[in-house]
Parts: sequence; structure tokens; C-alpha cells
Amino acid sequence: MNDKALEEKYKQVFENVCTYVDEQRRMDDFRLEDLKKMLETEYVNEGNGWTGKGEVQETLTAATIAAFQHKIAEWEKELSTEK
Repeated sequence: MNDKALEEKYKQVFENVCTYVDEQRRMDDFRLEDLKKMLETEYVNEGNGWTGKGEVQETLTAATIAAFQHKIAEWEKELSTEK
């Protein structure tokens, strides 16, 4: 996959994950701690690259991690301004 295609895939996954998190937040039982655990899982997945993940899978993981980090920061900012 060329660099342009990987960049587009990254953007697509980032946006999809952000949308997914927003949808989950609308549910009463989804908490910030749940999202942080999801991020921890992605960090583990990222570290499991020794099996030879390709650049596409690495791009998907990187975009997912970035989206989770973004949504956690956004959520924490909302909580801090509510106080």
C-alpha cells in the first residue's frame, strides 16, 4: 500500500473510532475508565508487533491509539470544565 493510501486509511480509522467512542458515550454504562482500558489494550496490541504485522495493521493500530488518546483528552477536558 502506498503512503497516500495509508494516510487515507489512517484518517478513516481515526474518524471511525472517534465516532464509535462518541456513540459509546451516549450509553449510560460507558465510562472514561472503560475508554482508558481500551487504550491500554491497544498499547498491548501495538507491542505485539514481533509477529510481523504489516504496515497496514500498524497504521490501523496507530490511528486507533491516536483516536482513543484524543477522545480521552477531550473527555477529561469536559470533566475539568464542569467542576
